[in-house]
Amino acid sequence: MRAKVMKLTYTDSRDGRVIIGFTDERGKHEIALSTVETADLIGALRTSLEEAIGSPAADSMALPGIERVRIVETAEEVVFRVYMNDRISHDYPVPRGTVLADELRMLADRMEARNSAKATHPSSDAQKGKLN
Repeated sequence: MRAKVMKLTYTDSRDGRVIIGFTDERGKHEIALSTVETADLIGALRTSLEEAIGSPAADSMALPGIERVRIVETAEEVVFRVYMNDRISHDYPVPRGTVLADELRMLADRMEARNSAKATHPSSDAQKGKLN
């Protein structure tokens, strides 16, 4: 069985619901979640992400292709910015004051702390000159 490839295209809020837009091989789709469903989804994704990163099959403790993340806040929204390198980044805006914005802020804080810890305590491979 072939896995479906879905790409997140946008997030929004409408009528008290969190809207997630995505595309797959069948076209464009949109789902609407309550705040409780959104919090459940974020928790499940966080757990799955931490398990995937911690897997022996993972190359490192970093997400593949993601160099760093940053939160950019304006008066209207919180933007979760994912940097693939110094020139390419992806922005995921969400309205301020939402559970999703708070969860993305916490994820960015954890990733920043992890990157800082790695910078101050290089791995044994890096100390032996075996950088990837």
